[in-house]
Amino acid sequence: MAPKTFKNTALLAALFVCVLLVSVASWAEGYSLVSLEYEPYSYTQNGTFKGYDIEVIEECFRRMGEELDIELIPWTRALKMGMSGEADGVFGAFKLPERVEKMFFSEPVRAEKISFFVRKDSPLVFNGDLNQLRNCSFGVVSGYSYGKEVDSFFKNEVPESHVEVGVSPEMNIAKLLRGRFDIYVGDTFSSLNTMHKMGVAGQIRRLGPPVNISAVHVAFSRKRKLGRLRDRFDAALEAMRLDGTLDRIKKKYFDE
Repeated sequence: MAPKTFKNTALLAALFVCVLLVSVASWAEGYSLVSLEYEPYSYTQNGTFKGYDIEVIEECFRRMGEELDIELIPWTRALKMGMSGEADGVFGAFKLPERVEKMFFSEPVRAEKISFFVRKDSPLVFNGDLNQLRNCSFGVVSGYSYGKEVDSFFKNEVPESHVEVGVSPEMNIAKLLRGRFDIYVGDTFSSLNTMHKMGVAGQIRRLGPPVNISAVHVAFSRKRKLGRLRDRFDAALEAMRLDGTLDRIKKKYFDE
């Protein structure tokens, strides 16, 4: 029979090897970030990830020397995975108090302009005062934030029955054209891109000026204690801004 001390030593050694293997496996897998299909920011084309957000984030992680796994899924699920720690983080997110409690937010990756859209023959006009539209009906996407002011307007000034929640921009644009509601709400660039792809851009017009301009971030899990990773990401992002990389990527996707 082997001495008890030898058995204990062997057991500890085995446990150490298991922990080491798990650590190596985790390191090899890299970090996981999730978001939604949201052209021109994040989308797939012929099986390859494309988009402004994706190119910026991939370049940041390349400069950091870290492996990155990206998954594009419905936004409600992506946000839940980021906030719960099921994923290492979520990108394409507005910085809101309830999200800050669960995630470390990066410096802004870009800005997002939220606009109202109506059918081309709509008589509605808009000068920037939300109150003039309080009796209208709106189409929004489940789980999306449209900025603090617009979110508050929908919550406090517009009857719940006048806000129709859809599962995707494509569905809501189709509903707008069928007359299900008066105004579709969405990011300016992504909405125009989607309308062109659907072949309906000529049937819809933008209503007035943007109703909100908000910074968009990458948010890293607090549960996974990724504050240091956020700091390194911010440093890489700033280096890209200074050397002109961000401007070069921007020119590929946006024609302002």
